[in-house]
Amino acid sequence: MKYSYLILLGLLAFAPATYAEGTGKADQLIITQPGNITVKGKIVDEKGESVPGASIKQKDTTIGVITDINGNFTLAVPSDATLIVSFIGYKGVEVNIGGKTELGNIILISDTKELDQVVVVGYGTQRKVDLTGSVAIVNTEEMKKVSHSNISTMLEGKVAGVQITSDGQPGADPIVRIRGIGSFGSTAPLYVVDGVPMGTTIRDFSPNDIESLQVLKDASAAAIYGSRAANGVVIITTKQGNKNKPMKIDYSGYLGVDQVKKGVYDVMNSTQYGKYVTMAYSNSGMDVPAGYDPASPKYIDPAQVNTNWFNEAFKKGIRQNHNINMSGGGANNTYNISLDYYSQKGTMVGAGPNFDRYTARISNTMDVKFIKIKTNIVYSHSLQDNMALSNANEYVQGLYGAQFPVMASVLLLPPTIKAYDKSTWVLDDKISAASEYKYDSYGFGTYYDDVHGDLRVTNVLLENSLLKRNSTVDRIVASGSADVDLIGMVGLKSSNSKLSYKLNLSYSKTNVKDLTFVPAFIQSTTNYLSKSNENLSEGYRSYSDALVENTLNYDGKFGRNHLNAVVGQTFERELYHTLTGKGVNLPEPYYLEVNNATTTSSASYETEHVLASYIGRVNYDFDEKYLISATARRDGSSRLSANDRWGVFPSVSAGWRIDRENFFCRSCKCR
Repeated sequence: MKYSYLILLGLLAFAPATYAEGTGKADQLIITQPGNITVKGKIVDEKGESVPGASIKQKDTTIGVITDINGNFTLAVPSDATLIVSFIGYKGVEVNIGGKTELGNIILISDTKELDQVVVVGYGTQRKVDLTGSVAIVNTEEMKKVSHSNISTMLEGKVAGVQITSDGQPGADPIVRIRGIGSFGSTAPLYVVDGVPMGTTIRDFSPNDIESLQVLKDASAAAIYGSRAANGVVIITTKQGNKNKPMKIDYSGYLGVDQVKKGVYDVMNSTQYGKYVTMAYSNSGMDVPAGYDPASPKYIDPAQVNTNWFNEAFKKGIRQNHNINMSGGGANNTYNISLDYYSQKGTMVGAGPNFDRYTARISNTMDVKFIKIKTNIVYSHSLQDNMALSNANEYVQGLYGAQFPVMASVLLLPPTIKAYDKSTWVLDDKISAASEYKYDSYGFGTYYDDVHGDLRVTNVLLENSLLKRNSTVDRIVASGSADVDLIGMVGLKSSNSKLSYKLNLSYSKTNVKDLTFVPAFIQSTTNYLSKSNENLSEGYRSYSDALVENTLNYDGKFGRNHLNAVVGQTFERELYHTLTGKGVNLPEPYYLEVNNATTTSSASYETEHVLASYIGRVNYDFDEKYLISATARRDGSSRLSANDRWGVFPSVSAGWRIDRENFFCRSCKCR
């Protein structure tokens, strides 16, 4: 059944290509193009057994076939073509045809390295072939070929069942869903870096520091992390040095340009828009606004005012990344030092969005007899300038007039309004209410009811240039672990059994400074923000997290039996404190200090959460054929009442490696 399923997958994958669906006889259907030759061959393994369902594809094309139940294939290709032969669990092979039509037996070699690959699964490791839960292994080198500020965003399209949604702002945290929505609250997964839970955001870490990344997708794989794993778990292991290696210095970097594609929308110019407005008003029996009446002194000359809002609102964004990595080690120690800088300037004209991040990481390991000590320190400093009004159309208290997302504003603003207009610094003679303002429209173009009509739109350049939403983040994470070989500690040696104790400690501290400034302005009688709603807000947020973990790990083999068990206890304490000051109605010229405001207020908030847990997991397999895994975690959270504080999260999974059964051979056929 396994190979019939693989054959079906292969047929679906190569549906657009030309196929020879063989039966091992010479009556196969072949469609030969001029200049092609028909080649035949057979795919076998090291023992000479046929490999049904293997893929044979012409290199750099989509032309290919799969082998029949006897491992035979026939394919029409150019005489100088190269064939790529591949099958799950085997190393790929390239075959140069060289004008030959009979290729004979092509041997595939088992890729035992892939099957024996060690996967981090939480509080331990397992061979990939022994997994009974759903664990996805991400190719980190391929992932890094995509330029993004956030590791989460780089997972897009790399893991089946993982959905990534982002508004595209530099530095923004995307929405990550693993196998759909699994919670009424946040759907973000839990991130674990070098064994330390980091919560639901990973923005402050550099992708260049990643060595391996696994995604625990189902309950069986993620249950050992308890309630926090309801939305899945992403486990990240960072780079380490190598023993007995001199210092190695690597540099990687890139510089790129972001640009919003032009020509997607066909919008009207001033002449076309003037004709449209004239027709619309005439059909409605209304007087045409003076700006579109050639006989009026207020007529807008299309030769003088013809604003392309797309060109005015968007610019080329620059993104760059530079990383220096130093690694090496001696006989008993390793080290890895990394310095990283990432910058992305947005494609919108104005105060944002922009993002800059500086990251430094130092990792060290040391072996002392039966103890292995590991330390890791990461510091990150980032600055983020957010969009004034994002695509989510954020609410601004006291902001009157129709507000639209950026792209909608670009499409809706008429070309007869100037992008910039020096006369709008003073609008007292045109708008009576403007006398209450000092800078009025700040030199950004606006509309007038008697000239343009009652449009009730706001210049998108004004919004994104005046409104400020900035955050500065400093984060440090320090962790250390001691892994003790208990059998070696008492002077014993065993090749079949291992018993170890691990102490894992970590502490993280995050400080955030937020600044939001919404100045007063007026563009028309219906589009303004009054002085009474003008506000400056400064906030300071502080997060800290301390973690202590104690685990015992046993791994033993008894004949054909293999047992791996983990038991442990964890304790985590989180502190959160915020202090916010707000000022309303500031004097001009602006000095952005809350004390300068006419009315001031402040607020503070502080919380503490504690999570105590007990964990256990048993993995057992017999003869590497029959696998079973049982996991349980008991969590106690201070967030809940005393009667509901504790909960147990168990899971059981099983597996059967049918390929190791004697009766399961490649010549078998299940239908």
